[in-house]
Amino acid sequence: MDQAVANRYVSALAEVVAQQDSELSPEAALEQLEAFGELLEGSADLAAVLRSPSIQPSDKRRLIEQVGGRLGLAPLIVNFLFVVTDHRRMRHFSLIADGFRTWLDSHRGRIEVQVRTAGPIGPDQRADLEGRFRELTGKDIRASYAEDPTLLGGGLVQVGSTLYDGSLRAALGSLAARLAAGDR
Repeated sequence: MDQAVANRYVSALAEVVAQQDSELSPEAALEQLEAFGELLEGSADLAAVLRSPSIQPSDKRRLIEQVGGRLGLAPLIVNFLFVVTDHRRMRHFSLIADGFRTWLDSHRGRIEVQVRTAGPIGPDQRADLEGRFRELTGKDIRASYAEDPTLLGGGLVQVGSTLYDGSLRAALGSLAARLAAGDR
């Protein structure tokens, strides 16, 4: 249910920023949504005020205008935040921002690749990995990286619903299976 609500707001914002005469590019809209989201996530007081049903909508709007001014948010994004707040949907904000990012990726022919590795990997390894998945998928890549201490070595890469397992654990499991079957 929450995702369905968030998707309605994503669709509305996407429709406005995708227009040729939009004052804001979709990329700039995402940057501003992310900036506001970081502030919202980092400030429990701001989140509490904007989510509270006991605070008047006009007071919330004034606060959004002040925050928007400090962050340099475009009027379009400030108005969007007014709508989200007026309809008491600020608790869905992270879903809305994530949904807008997904829409933008799809709109730009980009795909998200999530990489988990046993330890840190350098810029050259990242570039190589991204190049390989760019070739594999035929799409531009937006990669996110995380270290996973539960991996013994190697890594896991998730592209959509497909998981590429290059972990040491998977390699050892494959070796054990081959040895058990008598392959050498």
